[in-house]
Amino acid sequence: QFLAELGRYQEAVLLFTKAVELSPLDYDAIVGAATALRHTNRLEEAEEFYRRAAKLRPLDAGSHSNLGAILHLNRKLNEAEASYTESIRLQPEDNTARQNLRKLQALKSTNSS
Repeated sequence: QFLAELGRYQEAVLLFTKAVELSPLDYDAIVGAATALRHTNRLEEAEEFYRRAAKLRPLDAGSHSNLGAILHLNRKLNEAEASYTESIRLQPEDNTARQNLRKLQALKSTNSS
């Protein structure tokens, strides 16, 4: 976490992924790995870790919001919409998920025009 906070994401990826290897159910390590991977632009790998986090904590709105965001970046718009929607269902006052959902819906309507 310290390395990630310093912006040393490449190093953080190595340590977080090793931590996940050693403790595959450690939610914080999984999210840390996903976030560090996102910062190094390894978006497909980040998606895998965010999916794991959402499966590990299916009732955590933040897990679904993070998954929605990476799916959005990876242009998997329908899946991203479902993740944002689940996040809002679990935590209706989550303005970030609501804002991201609006952006995604605007993007989808632009793409379909």
